[in-house]
Amino acid sequence: MIRAEKEMRDRKEMEQLLREANIGRLGMSIGDSPYIIPINFVYIDGKIFFHCGKRGKKIDIITRNPQVCFEVDEGEIVPKEKPCDYTVKYRSVIATGRARIHTKPGDMLEPLKLIVDKYAKGYGAELTKETVSSYSNLVVVEITINEVTGKRSPS
Repeated sequence: MIRAEKEMRDRKEMEQLLREANIGRLGMSIGDSPYIIPINFVYIDGKIFFHCGKRGKKIDIITRNPQVCFEVDEGEIVPKEKPCDYTVKYRSVIATGRARIHTKPGDMLEPLKLIVDKYAKGYGAELTKETVSSYSNLVVVEITINEVTGKRSPS
């Protein structure tokens, strides 16, 4: 259980970190085999979107078990006089939810525009339904968040 002074209670603060983080970690599992990978993503309106190829371990797992976990964090080590006194200033958010795979260009266009604009500002507008259709191996995964929790270093 998270100690009260570390628990992030403000949903807006958690959503801010979800919007600003550049790398997220997607956790999945099949049976007793957990799998976690770093991904580029975008967060909008309670949902996380990322793109990937139609084939691979990630898609295989999501197809069999769409329940996923997603984590983002930021932090820095704060040195002190002695190594044992060092500390870490951090924030982290963990979201759980259900993943859904989109394969139709019309369903993928808007999330792809948002992802492109996050990582290559201004280029999302160049994407069209026809452009997206030309990427035959591409899918977009949408995670609808069911629960979100956060933690931060004490102020």
